Amino acid sequence: MRRTIAAAILAAFLPVTATGCFGGFELTKKVYKLNEDVSPDKWVQEVFFLVLVIVPIYGLASFLDAILFNSIEFWTGNNPVLANGGSQSFETAEGRVTLSSIDAATLAVTLERPDGTVDRFSLARENGTVSARDADGAVLARVDTGADGAPAVIGGLLR
Repeated sequence: MRRTIAAAILAAFLPVTATGCFGGFELTKKVYKLNEDVSPDKWVQEVFFLVLVIVPIYGLASFLDAILFNSIEFWTGNNPVLANGGSQSFETAEGRVTLSSIDAATLAVTLERPDGTVDRFSLARENGTVSARDADGAVLARVDTGADGAPAVIGGLLR
């Protein structure tokens, strides 16, 4: 299962790393998250959304992302809006995934499963490919652009 998750994250990560990145619009995502967390009631969320659009909080957040924060992210590899030193977490069916930027070419991935087990690996751009490596540096999987231009796991899962 760990290899499948690593391959899926690699396949999702490759298009971003292979084509260049214009930024993650992290401030806009935070405004969206604020809107989502205001209430579990969809009608309250809608009214709050309209207020954020009319005031124009969404417009300001998007403008600041496009002009300032995404430019900083492009040149430094780190978006200053991200909390936790450049980390993002989200829930999946397998557990909580935390992505942390190590540097402009490397992303640390931590998977905390509901049973308490923790898997750690890193994703790194290497010579036009993206590799997943375990904590000891052994290659778990490598993704490259296939002959048809789509992401493809090359060499199979190596463990």
